[in-house]
This record gives sequence, structure tokens and C-alpha cells, in this order.
Amino acid sequence: MPESVDGETLRRVMRRVPSPVTVITAADATEARGITIGSFTSLALEPPLVCFNVNHDAQMHDVVLDASRFAVHILGDEQAHLANHFAVPDLTGDEQLRSVPHAVDEHGTPILDEVTAVLHCVHHDVFTAGDKSIVVGRVVEVQANDDRGAVLYYKRTYRGVGDELRSTLLSPVKRASNDTS
Repeated sequence: MPESVDGETLRRVMRRVPSPVTVITAADATEARGITIGSFTSLALEPPLVCFNVNHDAQMHDVVLDASRFAVHILGDEQAHLANHFAVPDLTGDEQLRSVPHAVDEHGTPILDEVTAVLHCVHHDVFTAGDKSIVVGRVVEVQANDDRGAVLYYKRTYRGVGDELRSTLLSPVKRASNDTS
């Protein structure tokens, strides 16, 4: 008989699944801020959509939902310090951005310097799922810089991508023929 699964059990298992680490920035009428996200993924190509989850109680939640645009920063493998910095929950937006090199685009969105890439997004949709909002953004501009690797989250630590794994070919499957001719 299957056991009941609670959030902590799911969290322990999901720590075994590497996930990309990004920093999302946005600005609403009152402040600009950022947040480290480990749930970022590409969702569709036509139209170009991406998505991520944000906790309802995160300071960034209302900012990103109220902002007309947001930016997804793909961190390079030497930028785990940015992931740590934007994961601190009690900083104000000013405290978050004061020590981080960045520019502000024409929409008021903070854009971090020297990241691998920035995806500039407008809101496409938002869904409620448990204690999170799933934010879907339509990518309207891509700023691709030099590829500096990526930051992954795995077993409660930040990691780089690592070496390419070679796949091995399986032996061909022999099928029984139903053809009697």
C-alpha cells in the first residue's frame, strides 16, 4: 500500500534531481528586487515561454506579479555567490542590489552584469499551485553573453555542469516474429 507523502519527504527526494539556478529580477511601483529560483524551465517555443515557481510568502512574490516585466538571469559557474546573495530572505530590495553590479533597463528592471544570459520577459500567465505561484513569462528579448557555464542545485549545494557523459548503446532488441510466411 502506498505511503502518504509529506512536503519534507518530497524535498529529500527532489534534492537528488539537479535543477538550474537562476536569479529573477523585477520592479513594481514601490521597489526593485531579485530572488534565487531553482524551478526555472523552458515551457514552449511558439510562443517562447519560460516558467518558474515563487512562494506566496516570499518578498519577491507580489513584486514579480505586479511588475509588467521581469528578467531571468542565467548564472555562470563562477556566480554561485549571486545565487546565495539573492536567496537571503530578509534583505530589502535596496540591500539586495546595492552591492551587486547591475544596470536598470528602460522598464525599471534590474539587469545583473556579466551573467551568461538574460531573458527579458512579459507576463503570459500565473497559476496557483499549493503554496506557490507558477509564473509563466513570454520571452521578448534575449541577451546572450559569453557562455560561462551554469549553476546547478544538487543535494543542497551549488554545482557546475561537469563533464559530458557518453551514452552507451544498448544491444539491439530481438523481436519474435508473428509473421509465419
